[in-house]
Order: sequence, then structure tokens, then C-alpha cells
Amino acid sequence: MSRQIVGVFKALSDETRLDILRHLLREKEIACKELLDKFPLSQPTLSHHFNKLIDANILNERKEGVSHIYSINYQFLRELGIDIQKIANTNKGDGSI
Repeated sequence: MSRQIVGVFKALSDETRLDILRHLLREKEIACKELLDKFPLSQPTLSHHFNKLIDANILNERKEGVSHIYSINYQFLRELGIDIQKIANTNKGDGSI
């Protein structure tokens, strides 16, 4: 379990990933391509950030046609005792959405 917690916090140590989570806290789910307009990043870079969050079990991913739809994995985070809303909304940087 401690290994999982370390993985979560490593994934959350990036401001872009926190911004993705802030957006998902408002929208509930989103396709990667929908965020491309909101982030000054290339599609491969944004996908890299999504993959880091998926690998840490912070996000769920489902396919809808050719789109990948992402949502927060609240069940996993609750099991670890992590309140993602408090973490994502702490110390917002100037670059938050």
C-alpha cells in the first residue's frame, strides 16, 4: 500500500498533472483532445501526463470510438485515504486552468 501512495504522490508532483486534475474535478470526465486547447502542450506530451496519472491509478480510462475518455479514480484514492480535491486545490500556480 505504501508503494501505491508513493506512486500517487510522484504522479502528483507535476503542476501540469495537477492542472489536469483540477479540470477533471470540474468536468468529471474529458477526452485528451479536449484539453489540447487549454494546455500549451503537444498531444504526445499531454498523453504522457495522462499516462503517468493512469499508471498511478489516479485516472480511469475508457475508449469511446477513437477517443480516450478520462475520469478520476475516486474509489482507489478513497481506499488510500487521499482527498484529491484538497490536494489539487492546494497551492494553485499561475498556470492553473
